[in-house]
Amino acid sequence: MAICVLCRQRKGKRFCPVVYNVICPICCGSHRLKKLNCPSSCPYLRQAKALEMAQKEAEWAQRGAERAEIEQRLTAFAIEEAISTFASEHPDLTDIEAISALQAVQDAVEREVMSGISHEPNVEGRAKDLALRILKNAQTMRQRIGIPHNVLLARVARLLTQRAMLLSQRTRDGQGYLRAVRVDIQPNSLEQLLERLTASQTRG
Repeated sequence: MAICVLCRQRKGKRFCPVVYNVICPICCGSHRLKKLNCPSSCPYLRQAKALEMAQKEAEWAQRGAERAEIEQRLTAFAIEEAISTFASEHPDLTDIEAISALQAVQDAVEREVMSGISHEPNVEGRAKDLALRILKNAQTMRQRIGIPHNVLLARVARLLTQRAMLLSQRTRDGQGYLRAVRVDIQPNSLEQLLERLTASQTRG
């Protein structure tokens, strides 16, 4: 069996698409998303992300079901307010672009959870602009009321991706999800919500 090209000590058991050679599981785990910019298609990255996020989500949920539900709803609002506002500025935006943005946000945040290093959304065009808008909303909410943490943000992005795919399939114009978002959430309404929340915290 070939030797790991990174440590030159252990057996290389995993093919790494970054170095295009075999590496050992220890180097794979220790250098993943740090020294190695792993592609999302890597099966070892996907497996590690799934395990890591499942553990982090379980730890978050243990703090209490009611609190977790409120935090999840607020995070969903922050994400979909960004989508609603962006869609009002770009009337021809499609569900596919919104879904790509949500997936890119989930991937970037999960990479940060695993590596401790900030990652840009890996998507192009308007989908990237939307993904950055979503992350900006999340950061604004985090600064004002302390949520969402990255594990929650990744979870909600994944759940909203599933919702978007379902709603998009129900229409032929490619805007079924976006239409539902615009009905549920007014554009440019995040600040109003944050003002109400911070006012209630002050009174409390």
